[in-house]
Amino acid sequence: MSGAAVIAAAREALRRNRRAPLTWGLPLGGLAALIVAIYPSMADNLTTLAREYPEALREAFNVGDLSTPEEFLNAEMFSLIVPLAVGYFMIRSIVSALPAAEEAGELDVVLATPVERRELVAGAFLASLLTSAAVLLVVLALTLLASLIVDAGLGAGAALAGAAEVWPLGVFFGGVAALIAGLTGRATLVTALSGGILVAMYVFDLAGKMADDFSFLRHFSAFRLYGQAMVDGIDPPAFIGLALAGLLLAAVGAVAFERRDVSV
Repeated sequence: MSGAAVIAAAREALRRNRRAPLTWGLPLGGLAALIVAIYPSMADNLTTLAREYPEALREAFNVGDLSTPEEFLNAEMFSLIVPLAVGYFMIRSIVSALPAAEEAGELDVVLATPVERRELVAGAFLASLLTSAAVLLVVLALTLLASLIVDAGLGAGAALAGAAEVWPLGVFFGGVAALIAGLTGRATLVTALSGGILVAMYVFDLAGKMADDFSFLRHFSAFRLYGQAMVDGIDPPAFIGLALAGLLLAAVGAVAFERRDVSV
């Protein structure tokens, strides 16, 4: 595999996604900033409110006593909205670079150059990883800016850990999309299957947290390895494990992509 070819493929994918850090990062970051901005005015009542939540719901959505801005932001944004959004962004990024481009007949020009299929997959995946990191950086920057403006007291280290923990989860679902894209060149099918797996895994994890009878379902979910790093810090084995799983899935997808017929 040529590093230069991978970089060239990644550069082209990055060019296509050049607006993504703003189109995805600004809405997510703006919502997170709003959550942080309203925290000081609600802080006195949040602990009492949290105690009224059913224990099962508190466990399912990682709701602590909400006595810190980190716990509030984690419960409101990083337990559901941000991880699902970043996971879906990775899926859409892979779909755009591979099956959507294949259906549009754009890969005939690319594959006519000295670029192997696995290099094309590697470049698309690398570009998606970098772009998702940029999205999370925008979210982090807006969140910390809001905290500074209203003096919410959000810790920079905690906010960074929370944003960083989302990234390997996105890597994993990007790998899922790359695997399915390697098996089929239909963009709609890849999006539907990958998105369905994303939602199903979240539901499995949620059900397993809420009811002991369904706890076994968590073993079928990548979200089992996604904790609350903003409050507890990053779990290195889980972080590395999710990222490696995503890379392995993408590698298998690249092999499958090389072996099947491509619509050109």
